[in-house]
Amino acid sequence: MPDSQRNSTESLLLFLAGAVTGAAFMVLSSPEIRKKTSEKLSRTLSTLREETSEILEEEKAGLTESARHLSEEAKTLREAYRAGWNAFRESLAREEEGEPREGTPPS
Repeated sequence: MPDSQRNSTESLLLFLAGAVTGAAFMVLSSPEIRKKTSEKLSRTLSTLREETSEILEEEKAGLTESARHLSEEAKTLREAYRAGWNAFRESLAREEEGEPREGTPPS
């Protein structure tokens, strides 16, 4: 960035910083404005707190339901895995005893 553009950008940022600082000082130095601002800020924060609390409760309920569903799915998968493993072991045991595997055509 050329120096002239950098100086212009820095000047603009300094101006904006000064304007914000001046406005903040004016608001904080006037008791009437400060009281109105404080009341409005208090109402806004209270509303925001209530809305956030409601959203969090809804999300918590949804997450709880999802966790319950995932737990049930995990249980089903464990049971299926165990059943498959046991069937495999039984098949190996039968094969060792000389029995043909199920679904294998006789030779």
